[in-house]
Amino acid sequence: MGESVETSKRDMVMDEKIYIAVTGRDLESKSSLVWAIQNSGGKEFCIVYVHQPIQKLRKEKERAHKSLDKYLNICRQMQASAEKICIEMDSVEEGILQLISNRGVKKLVMGAAADRHYSMRMRDLQSKKAIYIHRKAPATCHIWFTCKGYLICSREGRRRDNLYLECASSNSSSQSEITNGTESVPSSSMVKVDGELIQVDDAINRVHAKQSENVYINELTHRKETEKSLSKNKELEKMIRKLQYKYSLSVEALRRLRQEREELKIELREASKLKSNRKNHGPPQYFLCPITQDVMEDPHVAADGFTYEGEAISSWFERGHETSPMTNKRLPHTCLVPNLALRSAIQEWLQASKLMKD
Repeated sequence: MGESVETSKRDMVMDEKIYIAVTGRDLESKSSLVWAIQNSGGKEFCIVYVHQPIQKLRKEKERAHKSLDKYLNICRQMQASAEKICIEMDSVEEGILQLISNRGVKKLVMGAAADRHYSMRMRDLQSKKAIYIHRKAPATCHIWFTCKGYLICSREGRRRDNLYLECASSNSSSQSEITNGTESVPSSSMVKVDGELIQVDDAINRVHAKQSENVYINELTHRKETEKSLSKNKELEKMIRKLQYKYSLSVEALRRLRQEREELKIELREASKLKSNRKNHGPPQYFLCPITQDVMEDPHVAADGFTYEGEAISSWFERGHETSPMTNKRLPHTCLVPNLALRSAIQEWLQASKLMKD
């Protein structure tokens, strides 16, 4: 029994290194690498890049090693120890299978499908390479299949890293039976998990439940992030609609202001024309009496040479004034002379104005 435990421990040491199959698509390979470092519990990693030989082999090699160096840099940033392997083979899946056989790989992480095929309901493998390796890889190799940073499914190896098998009865020397890539042990076998001795079947169920829980948590987190993003988008759309409504109101108000401005301009032009017409149709200044400022009916010329309304200038003299109403200088006499020519002109203007009004 002690020898069996020692063998299991040696196998566990061999299983420490986790191999990660990457492709030429940087983003997809990066998501698989990050998932492996964060979720596999491993401390040492090996990044594997399998490519088909082509004529320009040197350029292909340089590109492959450049990509691998990027992945190694990611491992260093995440404080994980890693090495790189570049394999040339016509078949990528055969190259990975050969690596598993030659190196005795116990743990492998690879893509389940291209990132563009990912969905929250995804449960099965969609990559032909992943399906082929799932079927053909040795049963001792534990394989995780990821897509876009999420675990899609896994194929457990013949041994489990977190279980130390101990036989509880003297008949526990019977060999384990390998079925569908998982280890089947007698029902009397017990295992120690976190210091507790439990049945193997219960331990297996716990492992499966834990994996299912992790998948559920990842999907739930992704769904919450999606819902949060959709909620933000709805708020943005609502804000945009409000801004558009305010903008339409502003545009309408501006249109009305412009219309009112044009109407005011028209009214101002009409008022200016009316004022100009009134000035043009008003009586000439010399038709007005300097004293009354009205159109004269009986114009007379005084000694100062100015023409006044006869009645107005006569009243001026009758009040004792002997000066000119215009110059305020003393007049030589108070005699008045009728301005017949001006009276005739005034009468013609009055008749013309009357006809224009009619």
